Amino acid sequence: MDLSDIDKYLDRAETCWETALSRVVEADLDSPSGCREWTNEQLINHLIGGGLRYEKLLAQAPPAIVEATRGQNHLGEDRLESFRAHERAFRKTTGECDLDAEVPHRIGPISGHQLVKMRILELALHAADLSAGTGDEWPIDDSLAEFMSTELSGLIVELGSTGGYAPPSADDHADEGAPVSYAQRVLNISGRGEIAIAVLPGH
Repeated sequence: MDLSDIDKYLDRAETCWETALSRVVEADLDSPSGCREWTNEQLINHLIGGGLRYEKLLAQAPPAIVEATRGQNHLGEDRLESFRAHERAFRKTTGECDLDAEVPHRIGPISGHQLVKMRILELALHAADLSAGTGDEWPIDDSLAEFMSTELSGLIVELGSTGGYAPPSADDHADEGAPVSYAQRVLNISGRGEIAIAVLPGH
């Protein structure tokens, strides 16, 4: 898959996350997110900080510098603009670095290509977690859901085996034997089977 395809799905994953983030009000921040160990505010901070960490990883920053960002506050005065600022830096680096080169992720050495795919998953799946925390539906578009289900399902399972996701929560087929949607399958294999979905048209 070439970089233009990855850019397309990164765009869609970012839109998914921004939609979920834009619905957050101050009263939601202390409520539990879909990641039960985090409040909504902690989840947002983790996701925004993820853009910074991924940019540093692609730039071959030492692991200690990358890990030090985990204890920092990345929310700023405007959560959406803080996300966009870090994400712009990450996207700029993806276009400039050698994505074939390995980066020292804490789960082990992985290629830059793998890291970018992980960012797509992080954006989209944490949008589901944040939507659960605010009582909204997951705003996933059908093209992104299909890509995640068909192209990234193996990566989801692999990351789940390292503790990155909960165990799969359901079979790939509904009780009556009909196949589930791409979006539901993604939620199922990432241990998020009960989150409500609002599938948006792809474009």
